[in-house]
Amino acid sequence: MADDLYDAIILGAGPAGASAAILLSQKDRRVALIDGATFPRKGINAGWLNTRTAPLLAELAVDVKKLLKHTFSEVTFHNEDFSKSAKPKFDGTAGYLVDRNELDNALVKRAKACGATILSGTKVREIQLGESTVSACFEDDTQVEGRLLMLAAGRATALLNHVGITHGGSGSIIWSGQVDAPLPKSAGKRESTVGVVLGLDRKGSFAMYCLSSKWTSVTINWYGERSGAMPAFLQICRSLYEQNLLPDNLSAQAAASTLVSCPASAALDMDSHVGKNTLVIGDAGGFVSAASNEGIYPAMWSAQIAAGVAHEAMSIDHSQDALMTFNTQWRLQMADYLRSPNTDAQFLLPLIFSNQPMADRMGAAFFSGENI
Repeated sequence: MADDLYDAIILGAGPAGASAAILLSQKDRRVALIDGATFPRKGINAGWLNTRTAPLLAELAVDVKKLLKHTFSEVTFHNEDFSKSAKPKFDGTAGYLVDRNELDNALVKRAKACGATILSGTKVREIQLGESTVSACFEDDTQVEGRLLMLAAGRATALLNHVGITHGGSGSIIWSGQVDAPLPKSAGKRESTVGVVLGLDRKGSFAMYCLSSKWTSVTINWYGERSGAMPAFLQICRSLYEQNLLPDNLSAQAAASTLVSCPASAALDMDSHVGKNTLVIGDAGGFVSAASNEGIYPAMWSAQIAAGVAHEAMSIDHSQDALMTFNTQWRLQMADYLRSPNTDAQFLLPLIFSNQPMADRMGAAFFSGENI
C-alpha cells in the first residue's frame, strides 16, 4: 500500500464519524477524519443521550464519567396547552444531558490519540470513486486517497449524490429546530430537567426542553408544513417561559435559528447504505430514532457496526461483497430501535395523561427506543 493511501477516509467528525475513526484506529487501520469545522468546537450545542450510550462510549475509551455527569431520572410530558401533565417512571437513570460540542471534541481528541489524521476546517468539493480506491478533493484542489469511504457528514448532506445513494424518507418530512442558551445566574443552582410537549398538531409534532446546571435548550420536531414550523417554535418558547418551565424566553433566539429538514424513518426507507467502496452512517444515513428524532446514539451505533464491517472488508480480496453486509447487519440490530412506534401516538395522547402504565410505555419508547 502506498504511504499516502489511507485505509479509510471518513467525511464528518461528528459522533458517527469520530466513533468510526476511533474504532478503526484501534484496529491499526490508517484513517483520515475530515470535517469542514475546526476543533475544538466552541459554544453550546445541547443534546441528550439514552443510557445505552454509556457502554458504547466505554468501548471508545473516552471519559464516560466526565461526559455523562448530567444525569436525569425524571421527565414530564405535557399536552399542547400545558393543562395536563404526566411523569413516566424509569428504573433508575432515564438518560444524560450533554453538550454536543463537548462530546464531539472529546471523540475527535480520542480519535487523534488513537492515530487518526484529523483534517479540519477544510471542505470537500468532490468525491471520486475508483475501482480500488476513493478520493476526496478539497476546495483548495488538494486531495486524499483511501481504500474506502465513510460518509458521516450529517443530515441533508449533498455529498450523498456524489456516491450515488439517495436519501430515504417516503413518508413525512420533519422540520427540526433548536435553540440553546447559557443558564442565567438569576436561575440559581438547578437539577437537570427534561420535558416533552406532545400533540402540537394532529401529525405528531412535539417539542422538548432541557435544563442542565449550565444551559437551557428547546427543540421542536414539526411534521406539518414548513410554514407552520417556525411560528410553532416561537410559541412553544414563549409558553415554556410563561409556564415557568424555563428561566428565559428563548423565542428571539429561536427566530434567528435555522430549521433543518429530515425525512422521517429515513434509514429504514433507504434502499442501501452501501455504495462503491462506500458506507453511509450517522445522520447522513438517516440513523435517527423515529420516536424522539434523537440521532447521537444511533449515529454512534451505526458507526460501531460499520467499523466492524469495514475492518473485515479490508482483510479480504472481495471487499465490496463484505461491505454489502452492512445493509443486513444494521437492519438486524437497529431496525426495531429506529422505526416509529407501532401505535398512533396521537390516539394514545389522552391515555398518556390519564393512565400511568401508558405514560411509562411512552417514556420507554421516547427515551429507550422501545416499542409502545
